[in-house]
Amino acid sequence: MKKVLITGGAGFIGANFVYKFLELGYKVNVIEKEGANLWRLGKIKDKIKIRIIDLKNSDKIEAFIIKFKPDIILHFATYGVNQTRQQDIKETIDTNLLGTINLVNACSKIKFKCFINTGTSSEYGVKNNLMQENDLLEANNLYGITKAASTLYCQYMAKKLDLPIVTTRLSAPYGYFEEKGRLIPTVIKSCLENSELNLSSPNSVRDFVFIEDIIDAYLTIIKNIEKVKGEIFNIGTEVQTTIDGVVNIIKEITHSTIKPKYGQIKSVQIEPKNWVVDISKIKKTLNWQPKHKLKEGLEKNIKWFKKNIYLYK
Repeated sequence: MKKVLITGGAGFIGANFVYKFLELGYKVNVIEKEGANLWRLGKIKDKIKIRIIDLKNSDKIEAFIIKFKPDIILHFATYGVNQTRQQDIKETIDTNLLGTINLVNACSKIKFKCFINTGTSSEYGVKNNLMQENDLLEANNLYGITKAASTLYCQYMAKKLDLPIVTTRLSAPYGYFEEKGRLIPTVIKSCLENSELNLSSPNSVRDFVFIEDIIDAYLTIIKNIEKVKGEIFNIGTEVQTTIDGVVNIIKEITHSTIKPKYGQIKSVQIEPKNWVVDISKIKKTLNWQPKHKLKEGLEKNIKWFKKNIYLYK
C-alpha cells in the first residue's frame, strides 16, 4: 500500500485530499498541530492516522519521516491565510517558513516519489496583468512573504539535491469543507437560510478555482513528477470574478432573494483591481486545465452544502 503524508490535513484543502487519497487506496497519515479542530475528518478518522507533531520541531519531524517513509508528501500546513484571526508574526514565520524548511530537510533524508508544496498567488502581490510564475515577487503581507520564501527554499532544495519537489501557487480555492467564516460558505448559508448577509466590498476580485480541479492538478503533477520536479505552477482559471458576481451566481442557483449589505465588514488586506493567475505553463507542460466554470463548481458545492449544512451551524 502506498503511503501519503498530508500536513494540515484537518484544514479545508488538506481534508479534501485526505478523502481523495483514501478513495485511491493509500495509507494516509495526517500531521496536525496540538488543538487542531478535526471536524472535517469526523467521518473517516478511524481510517487514517493523525499525528500531532509541531513542524517547528525539526528533530521530531525528522524522526517521524524516517520511520514512516511516505511515498508522497502534500504540504498544506499554513498560518496567516485568515488574516482576521491569524495575526501572530512569529507563528506566521515559524509555521510557513521554518516548518516548511524542517519538513523538506527531513524528507531529503529518505527516498520519496513526490513532494508538493502548496503556495499562494499572494506571493505575487499586486499585479496589473496576469500573474506569471516568473514574475517578481512583491508580496504585500507577511503571509505572502513567508509563503514566497518557502517556495524559494523548496525550489532551491529540489535543484540542489535533485529532489522531486514541486510548488503550486493556488489562486482562490473554494469547495467542500471550506472554513465557516469565508465568503462562499457564508453566502451559501445566508441564501439557504434567508439570513442577514454582511459583506465587505462588492468590487473585490478573485480568481476562484474549485477544489476538484485543484485535486486533479495535483494528481497530474504526481503522475508526471520526474518531468516537472523543481518547477512552480499556478493553479487557477484565468477568470476573475467580483464578490458581487459570486453572490449573484449563488442567489441564482439557490433561488434566493436576499439582499447583501456591503461595507459592513472591513477588508483585512489591500484589494487589487486585478487578481488572476496565468495558467499557460501548466496547460503547456502537463496539458492540465480546470474542468469547472465558477457556476458549475458552485452548483456542486451548494449540493454538497445542503447535505452537510449541520457542519456550519
